[in-house]
This record gives sequence, structure tokens and C-alpha cells, in this order.
Amino acid sequence: MTTQDLHLRSDSEIVRLCRSTPPFAGSPHGNQLVKISEDLVVKFGLGVRRQEAANQSYARSCADNAILYVPKVFRYFEATLTGSNMGFIVMEYVHGVNLHTLDVVESPHLADRTMAAIRHLASIPVPPGQGPGPVGGGAAKGYLWSDSGTGRDLESIEGIENWMNQRLDIVSYPRISLAQQQELTLRHMDLVRRNICVLSDSSICFMDWAFAGFFPAIFEIHTFRELLSTDQVWFSQLLNLSPKPDDGDERILQCLGIPAVVNDRFL
Repeated sequence: MTTQDLHLRSDSEIVRLCRSTPPFAGSPHGNQLVKISEDLVVKFGLGVRRQEAANQSYARSCADNAILYVPKVFRYFEATLTGSNMGFIVMEYVHGVNLHTLDVVESPHLADRTMAAIRHLASIPVPPGQGPGPVGGGAAKGYLWSDSGTGRDLESIEGIENWMNQRLDIVSYPRISLAQQQELTLRHMDLVRRNICVLSDSSICFMDWAFAGFFPAIFEIHTFRELLSTDQVWFSQLLNLSPKPDDGDERILQCLGIPAVVNDRFL
């Protein structure tokens, strides 16, 4: 059976393959990935959303593969598995070496190439009518937004500011202003090493686009800082290569992590 035959199969057949094929990555109680052919993988689970497929597809359509390779998405659908409604993304399986298996201290060029890919991603044009968050709209998910995400489309920078300040008010924390953070650029927002691989031509590939979207650049710097304790060397390298925040940015960065905590504990 060819890869083309597989991705053209019915949703129910894809679900059957996911049920019968042992996952090669993911969590037994979360999203999982199964390889259904030499060149095809399915990501499925309760947390797999249409927005992830849209993020990945849009980045793929605009990126220069020599700088940033994005796996091709063949389709997204929803179906019931083990009694729960889940999202399924059928996509290209990329053959490469995962960064979490490499010594980034001995190979600092990997951080340089990753930062070049980050800059390239940020240069991709914003689609007409696109606001903050995932491509095509919808609730933002990820480290910045709490376990449950924003719960709604934020629509504008002012919408982000209001969402955050409502939560800062609950704990009597000073409000923030994002008036100087109006530029939206495409950000991956989850560049842990397991989500990056190096291909045979030495190009960089980003995987797992669940948290991606159009955000101010400062939000990605916040994410690097938040993840610093999980991988000191890697995120120190990325931070050293990132633009240095000014004093105004630093005041915002000091507050960005608080709304998510408030959202999880009080809302």
C-alpha cells in the first residue's frame, strides 16, 4: 500500500489504523503519534485541534524549505475513539535527527540554524484579517495561556491586553500595556528540542504546531525564559541569539506568566 493510498483512505480506516498501531511518541493519556507508512504519521488525541493543522499548513505554504522545513499536512478530521471525540492530523513523516539526541554544547551551530528558522518564520506575511493567535482564529493554547487556553478568540492586541489585565486584577498585580507590541509575527511557541530535527541536507524542521500563531515577538522570549529550567543550555543559547528586550519590554516580561497561573487557580 502506497503512502498516497493511505492518506486518501477514509477517516474510519485511518482511525482503525490508529487503534491497531502502537504509538512511537506521545503520552498514553494525551496526544499520540502513530506511523502508518514509511512516510505518513497520524497525530491524534483530545488536544489535537483544527488550529494546529492550520498553523502547520500555513507555515508550510510560505516557508523556504532550505531554511525551515515544515511537514506537509494531508488532512484534519474529528472522530470518536475509545468513546471520546478526538482530532486527527494526517501528515508527512519527516526523516531526520531529533535535537534532543544531539549535544548542543558541542554543536552551537544548531542554535544558530534554529534562530535563522525562527527569523524566517517571523518574516512570513500575516494573512488578511488575521488577529493574534492561531492561523484562521480561535483560542490560543500554550504555556502563556494556562492549561485551558484563552477560551476564546482574542481578536486584537487590545483583546490580549484585556485578557491578561483581567487576571492581573484578581491578584492585585499592576496592569500591563501592549501598546508598543502591535506587530504580529508567526511564532512556533514550543521550541523544545524534541520538536526540532535536523534533516539530511542540514536544514531545520519544526514539528508540533499546537501552540503556534501570530504573536508579538516578546511572547516567544517569555516562553524561552519559562522553559529555561527544563533545558538550561538550549534555551540559554536561544536567548543569547534573540533580540535583547528594553526596559519597557522587561516590565511586561515580568508579568506575562502571571495571568496563566491565575486562570488555572481561580477561573
